[in-house]
This record gives sequence, structure tokens and C-alpha cells, in this order.
Amino acid sequence: MKVFRSYRCDQGHHWEVQRRDSEKEQPSDCICPEGHPAITCRVELPVEDVQILISPAARVTDQITRQRVLDGRYYLSLLDRAGIELCASSGHYDWNTAVKLSAFFKDKSVEQALAWWEKRKL
Repeated sequence: MKVFRSYRCDQGHHWEVQRRDSEKEQPSDCICPEGHPAITCRVELPVEDVQILISPAARVTDQITRQRVLDGRYYLSLLDRAGIELCASSGHYDWNTAVKLSAFFKDKSVEQALAWWEKRKL
């Protein structure tokens, strides 16, 4: 999972550093873009809302000719906060439909999103 570190220096500058939670703070993280040392640091975690992934359904069917199928078609997947896939669509959609479907998951918790997904049988 990613974490955000929000820093401030004595000169009133504010900057943020985004890292995986397994990565340690780097010395350079604690220096503002103007070269001043940080005096405060606040660790901020992302919200628990579901993540939406739209991925291409296109595939190369012939390695020699590079022939492709399903260009312009997309799968929709839901991921938890850590980026683990929770479910994926069995079918594929054109771009506009995939975007329209993904809008239903905006600001939804994992539980809400999964309930909506199951009801719609995506």
C-alpha cells in the first residue's frame, strides 16, 4: 500500500512524498525543494475506497505478423487499497461503457462496490 508523508519546514514550505509503506523514509524526503530541513512530518494513509482498473482486452494473436484482436475493448477490475484484485469483469467493453461503469464505483467502500458488482453480474 502507498503512504503519503506530508512535510513542512520553518520557512512555511509544504511538500509531500508518496512511497510504498514497506519503503523507509529517505534523507532527501526531509529536505524541501528550497533546501530547508523538515520540522514536521505527518503520515497520511489513503482512504479505504475501492480502486477501479480499466485494462485493455486486446491481444496479439500472431507473434510474427503482430495481428491483434479486441482492439478498443477493455476489462474492468476492482482492487482493494493495497492493489489486490478483488474481481474482474468476465466480458469486455468499449471505452465509453467501461468509463461509465467505473463511475458507479466512485467513493464506494470495498463492501459497497462488491455488492454493486454482484448485483450487476459484471
